[in-house]
Amino acid sequence: MTLINTTRRAALFGAIAGGGGLAAAGAVAETGTAYHLPRSEVLPMRSAINGVDYVLYVRTPAPAAAGSGLLPVIVTLDADYSFPLCAVHLEHLANRAAQAPQAILVSVAYPGNGEDPAGYRRNRSRDYTPVFVAEGGYGPEYQKASGGGPAFLKVLTEEILPLIAGRYPADRQDATLVGHSFGGLFAAWVLETRPDAFARYLMVSPSLWYADRHVPRLEAAGPHRPLAATTRVYLGVGALEEQPGNPNHMVANLTAYAAALAARGDPNLRVAHRVFEDETHASIFPACFSTGLRQLFAM
Repeated sequence: MTLINTTRRAALFGAIAGGGGLAAAGAVAETGTAYHLPRSEVLPMRSAINGVDYVLYVRTPAPAAAGSGLLPVIVTLDADYSFPLCAVHLEHLANRAAQAPQAILVSVAYPGNGEDPAGYRRNRSRDYTPVFVAEGGYGPEYQKASGGGPAFLKVLTEEILPLIAGRYPADRQDATLVGHSFGGLFAAWVLETRPDAFARYLMVSPSLWYADRHVPRLEAAGPHRPLAATTRVYLGVGALEEQPGNPNHMVANLTAYAAALAARGDPNLRVAHRVFEDETHASIFPACFSTGLRQLFAM
């Protein structure tokens, strides 16, 4: 919007309010500047493990709030939508009666994802799926890249988390993994195969249907080695994700998987889940992140 248009609008509001609009408009610049999220960094990196280029979005608490000790690390996938939302809400919760910890937020992105929908689908299909499957997901063209989850887990644990620990006051032993949809599937697979990789897991509408319910079948196969340390898990799904004709059975799969985890009877495995009323697959993430994060740090 130009200054002329801004001034005309201000004059109109000023007239309605009884004057003063033109003076206020005089302080408006011809063009605005980009909004900057305080205490945030963008770190490009190329993985030596899988050869993929990543971009890490990192936000730290204000020094006065953070104190002098090591801080928990919260890792979110799908950074292009999760990072701005999680960054401001994490701070909001942490600064209000300590409903969440002062923590370092690390969100994993890919170069140009915001402008490249095909690249977004290809990257998710590769990194967030635990096994190769020719069909399903976004379709056969994207499934050609599927099954890169094991390599991506190594990227997280051997490259990204050490990088963060070397650059920030991060407590490597207190890391949380947050994933939605395919990202939630990845988090569930990590819990099944490398539960010690993270202390907490937040799974939002995980795609447990993937590869003929590969992850729930891992859980059912057992037996499971007792966990060496307390591991906290929160799962959430939107009630509106279970629709007639949808073969993915999002609510039923999540409810059954949560029950199976609880049925282990492992005192070091703490599990909670919730079906969120009136939420869809697209709308569930903010509500589940807020509730799930508070629950994970209160278990």
